Amino acid sequence: MAQEPLFRAPDFAIVRMSALPAGSLAPAPPDDLASPEAMRRYLREVAADPGVREAIAVSSAGLDGALHKVMSGAGMSTAGLRRAVLATTRYLSRMTHRPTPFGLMAGVTRARFDAEPKFRIGSEHRKHARADMGWLIKVIRPWESDPAVLARLRLVANDLCYVRGDRLVLPLVRQETGERAPDDREQTVRATRAVHAVMAAAEHPIGHGELVDRLCGQFPDAPPEVVRRMVAQLVEREFLLTDLRPSATTDDPLRHVLELLPEESALAGVRDALATYAATSPGQGRAAWRAATSAMRRLHADDRLIQVDLGMDADVVLPDEVAAELVEAATIARRILPSRFAPFDQLAGYRAAFIEHYGTGVLVPVKEVIDPETGIGPPAGYLLPPGHRRDPDRPASDGERDTLLLGLVQRGGPEIVLDDELVERLARFGGADEPASYAEVCAELVADSEDELRDGDFQLVATAMNFTRPGAMAGRFLHILPELGPAVAEVARDEAAPATPAQVVGPVLDSRLSNVAQVPLLADDLVAAGVFADRPEALDLDDLLIGADHDRFLVISRRDGRELAPMPFNALNPQLTLPNAVRLLIEIGESCTPPWPLWSWGAAGGMPYLPRVRRGRTILAPARWLPDSRLTEESDWATWVRAFERWRADWAVPDIVYATYTDHRVRLDLTSPAHLQMLRADLRKRPATVLQEAPAGGRYGFGWARGHATEIVVPMRPVRRRKISDTTRRRTTRQSHPPGGEWLYLKVYASPGRHGELLGRHVPALVRRAAALTDRWFFMRYRDEEPHLRLRFHGEPAALGTHLLPVVHGWAADLTAAKLISGIVLDTYRPEIDRYGGPELIEAAERAFGADSDSVLDQLALRAHGPLDVPMPLLLAANHLDLAKHLHGEGWQEWLLETFPKGPRHKAFQQHRREAVRLLDPATGFAELACLPGGQALLESWRRRAELITAYGRSVREALDDPSDVFASVLHMHHNRLAGIDPYAEQDAYAIARGALQAHQDRERHLNR
Repeated sequence: MAQEPLFRAPDFAIVRMSALPAGSLAPAPPDDLASPEAMRRYLREVAADPGVREAIAVSSAGLDGALHKVMSGAGMSTAGLRRAVLATTRYLSRMTHRPTPFGLMAGVTRARFDAEPKFRIGSEHRKHARADMGWLIKVIRPWESDPAVLARLRLVANDLCYVRGDRLVLPLVRQETGERAPDDREQTVRATRAVHAVMAAAEHPIGHGELVDRLCGQFPDAPPEVVRRMVAQLVEREFLLTDLRPSATTDDPLRHVLELLPEESALAGVRDALATYAATSPGQGRAAWRAATSAMRRLHADDRLIQVDLGMDADVVLPDEVAAELVEAATIARRILPSRFAPFDQLAGYRAAFIEHYGTGVLVPVKEVIDPETGIGPPAGYLLPPGHRRDPDRPASDGERDTLLLGLVQRGGPEIVLDDELVERLARFGGADEPASYAEVCAELVADSEDELRDGDFQLVATAMNFTRPGAMAGRFLHILPELGPAVAEVARDEAAPATPAQVVGPVLDSRLSNVAQVPLLADDLVAAGVFADRPEALDLDDLLIGADHDRFLVISRRDGRELAPMPFNALNPQLTLPNAVRLLIEIGESCTPPWPLWSWGAAGGMPYLPRVRRGRTILAPARWLPDSRLTEESDWATWVRAFERWRADWAVPDIVYATYTDHRVRLDLTSPAHLQMLRADLRKRPATVLQEAPAGGRYGFGWARGHATEIVVPMRPVRRRKISDTTRRRTTRQSHPPGGEWLYLKVYASPGRHGELLGRHVPALVRRAAALTDRWFFMRYRDEEPHLRLRFHGEPAALGTHLLPVVHGWAADLTAAKLISGIVLDTYRPEIDRYGGPELIEAAERAFGADSDSVLDQLALRAHGPLDVPMPLLLAANHLDLAKHLHGEGWQEWLLETFPKGPRHKAFQQHRREAVRLLDPATGFAELACLPGGQALLESWRRRAELITAYGRSVREALDDPSDVFASVLHMHHNRLAGIDPYAEQDAYAIARGALQAHQDRERHLNR
């Protein structure tokens, strides 16, 4: 049965295609890898193919040199020949079986969807060649140090810099080796008056000469040569940036440099040589390749010189049925993805720390936030530079789901079929009705012929790649497929709404990876952080503020107050490539489209064998074998082969498989000694390598694409978008109350299991003793690095410090001795002013919190020591109904039903329906609830709470056009006080309250007909 789609597909797809068909008459590697003559014969046969030879030259200069030795008859050792054979075999496999674009091994084109399929492939594939960005940056650097060149450039202060004490700090240290040392944290210079003057004068782009003249005017005693030397040193260390470095949005970086340095004839020669090479057909360009690389090595010798991309000469029309099948598969995948896994909010802990430090609704400069001295430092796991936070824990697996999947695996068989019954069972653990988010779904399309594709006899094999950033898979190929640019920009606008997409560019610390980040400008707004931006409208870090509520972060332009959604439009992993501030912006932007995988095995993922997972004609996960760990150990060749064959027989591993590590894979024939050598080398180098079955278990081929291995990438737009919290009511109100003032703020550390006892017995005792010394108090539960209770008392500073603090000391000492708490901390109270209505309402909010805190203590005591025996989900729901009534006043029922619409947690109401409808009836004043043991005491506690809750709600309604967010926050914090931190239990309580209210309204309408 087809599922109601969560996604819609466009009328196009990106096609990634191997350069050679699988049926190419490529020679087989020799079985005897100890025979120099057999290996030479194989290498000569491969090298005789001009297309393969050029593709290898583009991909590996070292292997191309080895082939040249073989062809010229130069001597090579047996070990050297063996390495060349294995490397050549690997490249041949890639060129015929792997569609991931890479040099001349595989390329891209565009497909459209229509009723009738069509496939034509020609021979006029287009090469796109440009200078490798790593090489170009290394060429530029000496010119930036040349006084004659520097004098003609424009400079700007690096906006990543900030002042700490008497040092100017740049949290960026470049490494061109691809490795980072432990101390690669930052570089600093003394923040002298002269350095401050330089950075201030270069706040906006300024010519070198004008900058020097301005500084000489400010420091007339300083010789001009000294000023120029200081400027040059700041340029060398990148405290100042020059316009010589190309922007990541330029379509021709080399042309940009030549426009500034037209006299550099050697560089102009490189430009011409690259154009000559790009104009050659694949297989006809080796001479032009050698000429271009020779010209480049004369400027700077490097092992990576030219970035080559391939535009395939192909006309591809895919049947609409393929798009529909992929939409169905993505819908199923999203429905059954475990709710505790997808989408994983990687900034949740950091957002909690931000709110703890600054509160909600407050806007803070991004550089202040990420500075560990002035703010909260970078999030956990950020490395450039490293911070102090621990890596966040992944949400726990769902044990019931894991048990179900493990049982399916243990049944044996080659595949698990996701039929409707199994989908419904798995959907119980997922976000079945939660809005989906944008995804670029990538799948291999296999069918034996065009006719079979037309008849629907095809399969789609989802790959591990499932990017959720708009433009991730298309961005770097827009110079080949420029017609896709408007479509990517449209997706970005839609997914960012109500924010505005802003394209983020920053310094890629390993400049070789800058090739991936080279994307034309697709958004109206540009955020250029740590790079020279030749656009007056470009925003830098100093133009950006960040804020947070309990659902998400947001980025605000300081210039005009608009909310921005930072997007990089590329697939670059920022973890080890971009400075922390840039990475944070990108990951905040990803909150619009949070990442999620197409399939999760959960705890079953460690099984030695996993069957394929299929829904209809789509394989969400191919069959997978985990090689025995003994295969990674040192042993002689014969011993290793025997161990491998035993393992292979035990697990029935087929002849043709793919060795896979992250997104790298190579097709292997396990009957070939050479391929086994390749596998052994992979397992030694990367022990986490796994084996996967060939697409669709080898049942289908790529005959429909004339044998070319083919992946399609389809941008999937959600049919229903996630609700984005309102950001119009944002201020920058900040207050803080450190110890010694009018607030005494205690953090009482104890395990969550002790919180009930503390709140039921010991906190009330402290509150009673504090009553004469304070005019209000409230508490909440919290969990940062350790779970704790937060108690806040307001009063005269002298009374708090002189009288209440000694009481707290004795109280805490007794609890510590009784081993009920591990300790207390005095901390600074920062009210969440804007979250609760603004400065004028914060006192009323705190008094309402106090009334609710008193009521919660009463209720916990009634449950622990008295007669009240209402299940916690029903008690929470009852409180939400009572609070909503007094907060909102007239029309509260409609507000609650609209604020908490019927959704996936409605099953909680269904589980408690009979009791919920009987007990939760506000129209009768909760008459049935009052009849229960302890019910009258419960309602009396509510009545004592009602006055301050009602007064606060009235003030909020008078002050704000839309008080919904404030009221929802009050309900959220009530759940926190009564039941603790459990988002799922909280949503269940709202669902029960909503369900009971709706049931009573439905009954009333029925009776009044």
